[in-house]
Amino acid sequence: MSILEVFSSADARVHLRVRRAARGALGVLVTILLLSIGLGRADAVEHRPRVARQVEVRGTLASLPPIVQPGTSPAAPSEKGALVATFTPASPGQRVTLERQTRNGWRTVATTVEDAWGSAAFAPSAGTYRARTTSDGRTWVTGRVTTSRWEPSFEDTFSGTALDTSVWNDQKREHESVYAPRTCARVDPSARRVSNGVLRLGVALDPALAGTPCSYTSTRAAGTVSGTSPYLLNSQVATEHTRFFQHGIVAARIKPQRAKGMHSGFWMLPNGTTYADGQPAAGTEIDVMEFFGENGRGTETISSSIHYYQGGWNKVSLGDPVPAARRVLARKNDWWDEFHVFSVEWTPTEYVFRVDGREYYREAEAVSQAQQYLVLSNLTSDYELAELTADEMADTAQVDWVRVFDASSTAASRATHGRRVARRTGR
Repeated sequence: MSILEVFSSADARVHLRVRRAARGALGVLVTILLLSIGLGRADAVEHRPRVARQVEVRGTLASLPPIVQPGTSPAAPSEKGALVATFTPASPGQRVTLERQTRNGWRTVATTVEDAWGSAAFAPSAGTYRARTTSDGRTWVTGRVTTSRWEPSFEDTFSGTALDTSVWNDQKREHESVYAPRTCARVDPSARRVSNGVLRLGVALDPALAGTPCSYTSTRAAGTVSGTSPYLLNSQVATEHTRFFQHGIVAARIKPQRAKGMHSGFWMLPNGTTYADGQPAAGTEIDVMEFFGENGRGTETISSSIHYYQGGWNKVSLGDPVPAARRVLARKNDWWDEFHVFSVEWTPTEYVFRVDGREYYREAEAVSQAQQYLVLSNLTSDYELAELTADEMADTAQVDWVRVFDASSTAASRATHGRRVARRTGR
């Protein structure tokens, strides 16, 4: 190897070492830079101010008559009023505390948890109360309401073995009604009975027309339905000639029937069952609840509505089935498994519909200012006859009690609205 080749080789080795050193230094520099950026970001995150999640909780505390009484068995009506706290947004399972005002401040008297409505019901003695719950580490306190003893202006608990005919009459409806014809049915007292403190509203075969087929045709929004049916007896009792009401809280504890092809109802009609065309203030049909039986999909619910008429019996309807009302059902139960209190608070300006004190529908149109009477029924209208089967004929709707609380009395429904933050709790 020549000297030139030796120097060339040595020079190449030096350049290689220099390039390797340069690459190493660059790598270290890049690493330092990246670490610096990363540490800067971490430091920024560490020192960024944390913003606590704020949830605005709203709701009411309502002082109501004793219209909260779910259960699987008949029961005497309570004499204690109900306090129903409802929080929005709902937080099922969240604890709700009821506090009573005393000389020494607020004292806890009861604790329960929110249900699927975001509601919690209490039945306290007379006094001034508020309710509170927590959300996102904050305590939310309702306004205060004062409750007292409620006295119904009308009550029937269906004791004994017979319907009190000094109060109720069977409304004779022969095979028809104005809007929902019952071509194959008539009202008869043999289709209902009273036993064990319950009025049972049923349907039955009409013995006077046994073996005679009835042909019917029904035209509804869903289309025209035609068929044949046995002649039937229906239940429909009313205070048509004895008791009239104008505003107040009207309530009934009812376990609906399971059978489809019939529908149970609790409703009100104007005195004389007369209407003034296009003038709902002169009287409306107030359907507190209707139930149309099992549909096989597990989505059954109640319907609440207001009806009045224009000229020529042109019907105007407000309201509909209310899916949200299913939230009142106990877990794995259906409507026909348990009693619930269905009510309407009817004032000069609106109707408020509730089930066990939980509001599910409010209507400010077509408010009646007329005297109206109560109706309890289980009917087979033409449009549903195709669903009725022989094995369902023995089914009944059960009415445990009916009560009316006069709106003009001192015991009127009261509610507080809005929520305020009381204090922040530790986490």
